[in-house]
Amino acid sequence: MNRRDTLKIMGAGLAATLMAGIAPRTHAAILKDRANGKKRLVFYFTATGNSLFIAKQFSDNPLSIPQELKKDELVYEADEIGFVFPDYVASAPMIVREFVTKGTFKAPYIFSVITYGNASVSVAEWWNDFAKEQGVVNNYVQTILMVDVYLPVFDMNEQMAIDKNIDENLAMILEDIGAQKNFVAPTDMGFFTEERLKNMRDHHFSMTADRLLELRKDRCAECLTCADVCPRDNFSLGEDGLQYAGQCEFCLACVHHCPHKALTLKSAREGWPGERNPEARFRNPNISLREIIRSNKQTNKTV
Repeated sequence: MNRRDTLKIMGAGLAATLMAGIAPRTHAAILKDRANGKKRLVFYFTATGNSLFIAKQFSDNPLSIPQELKKDELVYEADEIGFVFPDYVASAPMIVREFVTKGTFKAPYIFSVITYGNASVSVAEWWNDFAKEQGVVNNYVQTILMVDVYLPVFDMNEQMAIDKNIDENLAMILEDIGAQKNFVAPTDMGFFTEERLKNMRDHHFSMTADRLLELRKDRCAECLTCADVCPRDNFSLGEDGLQYAGQCEFCLACVHHCPHKALTLKSAREGWPGERNPEARFRNPNISLREIIRSNKQTNKTV
């Protein structure tokens, strides 16, 4: 049996595990057994649960980057350290960059898994170079295709209908990291150019909440779910109802998790809709809203 056939069987096993209601961390337990008691730390950033789902395959207790950033000391040492986060315009979210820049990470084996939804382009090599500049040397950087949650371009109903071979691809990554493989996914620019990526990044990473979001007041119940899932603490209640302002991560957690679909996106160009389908939202089916809140909430209220 060749490697691809073996991975298909492993992927099918993962799917069966999920359908049976067995926790995905079963696979993390297998990897821990292979590690023979080695200490592994896995850090993640998530908005809709895709990256948290992946992180849970490698650790029973993955650590939220927004929550870790609240600590005074960011010094970590283990036998293996992993980072899991979404691809933002062939680069890393600002909050992930901030964490790696501020933190100190010591491990003989460091791996990164980057979730993406359409084209990974140069994200693996970009992250490898950026992390190295911060003193973090990756042994392994791989991408994994999942539901693309970028609402300005994609309809979530269409995205969820696409088979992205997540199980098979995840099985390959699990095997690679279990064997401590050294690898960095190569760049495939496709129809992108560096100039186009720069323009897209300039738009994405300069975003503010008030420029991005539009509130349908007739739908807003002032439940503050948006505040609970925001890693930048951009939401509050004022005399005029829901208020939002501040530097935005552009993760869209607030929009995806609003139970009444009260938040939508402003149009970037006059006469164009702000998003493909304002009535379609997404959360990874293996991740609960409570887990997203625990990952991102910035206030001290217990959840």
